[in-house]
Amino acid sequence: MVLKVRSMILILMMSNLTTYVFRFHDDTNVARIPFAKWKRIREGEECVKEYANKKMYIAYAYILLENRKPDYCPIIEGSIYYFDAMGYVIKTLTKIDLLRELYEKDDDAIDFNYHRQKVDYFKKHQWQLDSSQIQEVIKMIW
Repeated sequence: MVLKVRSMILILMMSNLTTYVFRFHDDTNVARIPFAKWKRIREGEECVKEYANKKMYIAYAYILLENRKPDYCPIIEGSIYYFDAMGYVIKTLTKIDLLRELYEKDDDAIDFNYHRQKVDYFKKHQWQLDSSQIQEVIKMIW
């Protein structure tokens, strides 16, 4: 898993990828959200009242563009965002430091509490798109 994450980070850093954001509805319909709007929602600058006290399934598609047209999509990943009663995203990323393993190499001890928190975090905030969902995203891109 660490190798996969590192390779994804390298791909993102080495190339000029554009991010497309898609929202999956409960009935498996997919809709594209403009990245600037999603950024405002994610940062808590804008609320989405129809998602008050609900969760939203978001797919991020990282796309290489050629002449401003989609050319290649190396990565599509899913995230789950939770909303409060007013329709603002509940920020939970500060509860766990996901990069802690990279800079704590002083001994060979395994911190099981940290490992459990990390696993619980990923179970709650990430989801794997199935093949039909990936196909829906690809149809929306091209």
